[in-house]
Amino acid sequence: MSDSNNDTDIVPLAHLLEQLGRRMEAYRISRQMKQEELASKAGISARTLRRLETHGSGTLDTFARLLRALEIDHRLLDVIPDATASPLDRRSVAQQPRQRVRHRAEDPDTPWTWRDEAEGT
Repeated sequence: MSDSNNDTDIVPLAHLLEQLGRRMEAYRISRQMKQEELASKAGISARTLRRLETHGSGTLDTFARLLRALEIDHRLLDVIPDATASPLDRRSVAQQPRQRVRHRAEDPDTPWTWRDEAEGT
């Protein structure tokens, strides 16, 4: 996948989920675990595990249970980057998380000026 926003570069979600299922299966096998054993340890049915490994279908809860059973649940938070603001943002220093996003009201094509210049003082 390239960095462009071209629609032809986007991998279908179904394909990504199938890849995730295959990775789950490969990891389980590398740990020498049978489907029934992992399913039991995760508290899900073997059928649910087979569906996830084969088609990539399942819930986030199921996925998290499987990661915990495989003792890699600490990696779950690696999927989404930390939403901490930029180190240059003063809110980061004060450890105050953003509460909302505000859109700039000014026209992006207007060059920046000092406020007193804009007011005519």
